[in-house]
Amino acid sequence: MHYLGIDIGTSSICGVIYDPETKSVTSITKENTAVIESLPVIREKIQNPSLIMDTVMDIIREFTSKYTDIKGIGITGQMHGILYVDENGEALSPLYTWQDGRGNLLLEADRTYVDCLSEKSGYPLATGYGLVTHFYNMINNNVPRKAAKLCTIMDYAVMKLTGRKSPLIDYTNATSLGCFGLKDLCFDLQAIEKAGIDVSILPETRESGVLAGYYSGKIPVYSAIGDNQASFLGSVKDIPHSIHITIGTSSQLSVYSKEYVKIESLDTRPFPGGGYILVGATLCGGQSLVILKEFFEQTLRFFGTEYAGAAGFFEKLASIPEDSFPKDLPFTETCFYGTRSKPMKRGAITNISALNLTPENLIISFLNGISSELHAFYELIPDPIKTGKNTLVGSGNSIKKNPLLVKIIERQFGCKLIFSDYAEEAALGACFCGMAGRSFNFSQPEPAHQRQ
Repeated sequence: MHYLGIDIGTSSICGVIYDPETKSVTSITKENTAVIESLPVIREKIQNPSLIMDTVMDIIREFTSKYTDIKGIGITGQMHGILYVDENGEALSPLYTWQDGRGNLLLEADRTYVDCLSEKSGYPLATGYGLVTHFYNMINNNVPRKAAKLCTIMDYAVMKLTGRKSPLIDYTNATSLGCFGLKDLCFDLQAIEKAGIDVSILPETRESGVLAGYYSGKIPVYSAIGDNQASFLGSVKDIPHSIHITIGTSSQLSVYSKEYVKIESLDTRPFPGGGYILVGATLCGGQSLVILKEFFEQTLRFFGTEYAGAAGFFEKLASIPEDSFPKDLPFTETCFYGTRSKPMKRGAITNISALNLTPENLIISFLNGISSELHAFYELIPDPIKTGKNTLVGSGNSIKKNPLLVKIIERQFGCKLIFSDYAEEAALGACFCGMAGRSFNFSQPEPAHQRQ
């Protein structure tokens, strides 16, 4: 008996097979080659949903040819983004991803599309949220004429796998579109209509783990869940007592709360099976190190010197001794792409002296900045929720491959950081969703081994 999970990421698409008897995981990862080039001036970020589905189907066919006893399929993927489908469930548009920046363009003299929709609806929103993207498209006549519904890319994948003609969206994904009531777990139709949006475009909302249909007429496929929640499920064993940090291109800090609570600068997101996770999300994270690497490379090119590329940079980074932190360091704010609430905010490097501006110190300063941005989110969480949170769990390549960053995070948070037992945590979390269905008695199994 095996279960299959798919994670449709922004830059890669991953599938895992989990065997609950042997507790083993087999994974396949393929590059997401569906990016469509757009003019930078319009800040559009789009991908081709047909190419995405081609990759998803390649992974599923590869697994089903080897495993004939798959009992369920769970799906997750990049949140916030949307595409439009017609009444037959066929895609009419590209996928507008979570990185779409058109919501920050000016609609009026001094107000952006985000500002206007937030004011009209009464909900704090950010560019890249599905309804912000739809609001922009609506005003600029970019909504396809025959569009019947909008949905996320993982909801679209569920449609294509099951032959459904209309999308189902679970609470975890619906929240990422915006204007979603977190207490009653439904779209705020009155607020959305007040903003001039026809609510008939919205997909049907259901709880997590609903059976959506069958792949090839026999393998159950369940409603998709958000990748943040899926990553939490795939990483964390002790849900009530853990702090989850994931650092990839961006970074996130997530903790579980049994009760609904609203905290400024944090997202409150529904959790499969009940309760919520409080999430502090940055727009940069590990990308900060890529920015620094490119700066060093450009400096070397400027002086006509050969450079070792990405591998050389990260080798040098790993060679910095963990016990060599000087007391007087530059301080780096790593919000190089702004923040969700302050999109025009920029990164900054301060406390530079004549003695401390060295390559090593600058690297450590960037790592401190990545950790500090996450720790600032943690400090916002009320003490009653933080009480008992004594396990720090890390996931994502930018943290797993960076022992110096691990040491900095441990110092800042004051506790030991452990890694999740499996790679491809979001795909595994989706797999658990396919296992649990609507029961959601989640307790992550101990690993036996992992095959790549």
